[in-house]
Amino acid sequence: MATSTGVRRERAPMLEGDTPLIDATRHGRLADVASLLSGGADVNEPKTDDSGATALCIAAQEGHMEVVSALLAAGALLDVADDPALQYAASCGHVEVVAALLAAGARVDDKDEHGATALHLAANEGHAVVVSALLASGATVDSLWIHPEDPSQTTTSLFMASQEGHVEVVATLLEAGACVDGVEACDATPLYVASQEGHVEVVVVLLAAGAHADLAQLNEATPLFVASQEGHVEILAALLAAGARVEGAKRSDGSTPLWAASANGHTGAVSALLAAGAEVDPICQDDPEDDATAATPLWVASSGGHADMVSALLNACASIDWSARDDRWTPLMAASQPGHVEVLTVLLEAGAAVNQTDHGGRTAMVFACAVGHLTCIKLLSLYGATRTFHAAPDDHYTAEQVAEGHDHEALAAWLVESRLWSTPLHHLCIIGSARARELLRGGADLHAAAAAGGPTPLSLAQALRAAGDAAEGSAASLVLAAAGPWGPRTHSLFPATARTFAAELLLIGHQLSRQPRFAGEEISLVDVWTQLVMPFAVVR
Repeated sequence: MATSTGVRRERAPMLEGDTPLIDATRHGRLADVASLLSGGADVNEPKTDDSGATALCIAAQEGHMEVVSALLAAGALLDVADDPALQYAASCGHVEVVAALLAAGARVDDKDEHGATALHLAANEGHAVVVSALLASGATVDSLWIHPEDPSQTTTSLFMASQEGHVEVVATLLEAGACVDGVEACDATPLYVASQEGHVEVVVVLLAAGAHADLAQLNEATPLFVASQEGHVEILAALLAAGARVEGAKRSDGSTPLWAASANGHTGAVSALLAAGAEVDPICQDDPEDDATAATPLWVASSGGHADMVSALLNACASIDWSARDDRWTPLMAASQPGHVEVLTVLLEAGAAVNQTDHGGRTAMVFACAVGHLTCIKLLSLYGATRTFHAAPDDHYTAEQVAEGHDHEALAAWLVESRLWSTPLHHLCIIGSARARELLRGGADLHAAAAAGGPTPLSLAQALRAAGDAAEGSAASLVLAAAGPWGPRTHSLFPATARTFAAELLLIGHQLSRQPRFAGEEISLVDVWTQLVMPFAVVR
């Protein structure tokens, strides 16, 4: 074929199953179509594949309006194929072709081999103009699509458009009288599926049209529940503003929107639900016969490693040591086994019971040792985790034995090294400078030792300095500074009682400097007082 520029361009090869007429139709070659028809080509001959599509179907699909007109004039049948030509045009959004087929007598509510009408297909694809044309031609707005292989699966055009997020189509269908909550035969409402898929604009339109915000589906989930489960915060806000009840969405297994959001790691949804007054400790139990499947939002958030969510739940007064399960596992245990360091940190800083035991006498330390999470072990040790456990009154074992039994050599070595670390301040390589400062100001003993001759926080700091690991501002450097005499630079590292006494002494020094006998020597007296007297008087 030669183009207008004189350059020869090869035709695309004919698709398998196409007849010459269908091939010409597919590519919109009107002259070839006319020639083939005048030469006796069967206008209704279908493709040789399983589709049964005729030239009219293909022309409708491709939107070749002039070819459609030629085929109709040649006697093309509207519904000879398994899928009527109208469905082809509607699903592809060709409104002029749709109008031509309807004018030629296409029945607007006819269904294809899958049970779908042209309206179903246009709504599903988001072709608002086609949807309007079909409705204007009398399409049944709430016509049911029934799955041919599973009749229990039914839906409507509004459901399809809502599921796909086609807000203009949704508005058009509602204006035409579509039932905003779907029809009784459907398993879910348009609002539910729009909330599930995160289509906030569709949700807003449906709510404005009067959609029931709390209508539960067959799975007992409401739109609020599924939006929480999927983490769609804007939709949560819209539903709550429309009156959705945050506690009215509780399912028979005990799960609530807050629980669903927590289980799926949606911190924003959790915060929104808590702000709306959601119950903070609902208990969900997947298996009614197995209490070991019970869990609170804090428990599942801890197990899933969602530190920000754990913080939000704790700020809302979630039960930090809840363990009403057959196995008696706490949130701390649930975070320890998978090694969620950030969650452990949040729980321990909030006061989680580090030595609480499960039904077998095991603590969070046992689970962390068994899996080999060294950083978790260090954190638990920092907060006073015991290293000796009791499976039975006469059955004792240690953290070192657990680590060695699971071949965690590095962990076992650290447990041996830190065996006599009896206070948080011993953990200089773990705690940061802020925590060290807090401990020192709280009166931590620099000379604490688990046994005579054992390591103290000060001896460990000195060893770190000798190894070059006591950088300025580090926990070790603060301990070394706190071990020295009192002075203006070390004042903030002393306990509250010592700091108060230092302030009183400093006031006395200034009062002495004002006596007549020290006239002209006031500054010198204060210097002597702070540099030679107070360092010996103020002690930890």
